[in-house]
Amino acid sequence: MKHFTLSNIVFLLTGILSYSVSFAQKSAVDSNYIQPFEKTNIIEIYPDIYSTRFNFYSRHERKNNYSLVANSNAHISTNLNYKWLSLSYSWAMPGTELDRHVKLQYTSLGLNLGGKQMRFRPYYESYNGLLIPVEKVKRRYYIFQGIQFTTAGFDYYFFSNTKLFSFNAAKSFSLKQAKSAGSVFVMATPSWQKINWKKPSRNLVKDSTTYSLLSQHPEWISFIGRIGYTYNFVIDKGKWIIAPAILTGAGLLREINTADKSLHAVTNMQAWLNAGYNGPTFYFYFHAWWNNLQTDLLIKDMNQVNTNFSLTVGYRFNNFRRKILGLL
Repeated sequence: MKHFTLSNIVFLLTGILSYSVSFAQKSAVDSNYIQPFEKTNIIEIYPDIYSTRFNFYSRHERKNNYSLVANSNAHISTNLNYKWLSLSYSWAMPGTELDRHVKLQYTSLGLNLGGKQMRFRPYYESYNGLLIPVEKVKRRYYIFQGIQFTTAGFDYYFFSNTKLFSFNAAKSFSLKQAKSAGSVFVMATPSWQKINWKKPSRNLVKDSTTYSLLSQHPEWISFIGRIGYTYNFVIDKGKWIIAPAILTGAGLLREINTADKSLHAVTNMQAWLNAGYNGPTFYFYFHAWWNNLQTDLLIKDMNQVNTNFSLTVGYRFNNFRRKILGLL
């Protein structure tokens, strides 16, 4: 396993992409199952709330010695898609933070690319400052400033049954799934991650091995491959849809800037559910997402758990009769 280098991972990913492209060229859509809407422009609003938790474990005892959580809160977002123009805006709802007395920075950037068979999502996430849970019932936290968790990478999706199944109908309700159908899919994620603690202090981290891990500013690259299944349950010829999905997988990581160049395991499980009404003019749906990532580092293991819940309400409309500013 020590001879399995990053170049092998890149070669494997390139092979997957090449196979996907050749396979995608042979696929066609069955209009009895998947249908476009007449109105192609949309405006929508969706409140959502997320949570992120980092748990640190002793490898042999599997005991949680230390935890950190993001100071998550609820947001309200709006989205407008008109022809080629796409605009989005989001603002935080005051008073919904875990700790209302502190402001910590969370940055998330992502871009969705691709079509019905393949999708690419480059992303960047950064937590600048976290909270240390003290009492779960009373929601008391210590503030952990000066620590930053950063991740950058991209997700690649490939769906096998795009002739009968539409991921766009399941994910964003942008197409109509007229009959129930499902699909096996694969997901691959190369990524880079780093933890940076500017001024280490044992007053914040009592556990010795966790302190040793965080104070050494660990940095690593990884590759995870997953396989999953998703299904669109359709009611009343596509007016209502329930779309669950589950996937699991594993991969390898290698820490950077250390003498030990051995590879370690990474495992991941994800599940999500979209359910709601998908009409020709109005639509609304509930979304729930859960992610569990297990990372085996040299000194200690880290478990990251993410959740997200949202409710989207949207309106479809036709193009305006006259162009806006001569462009749209």
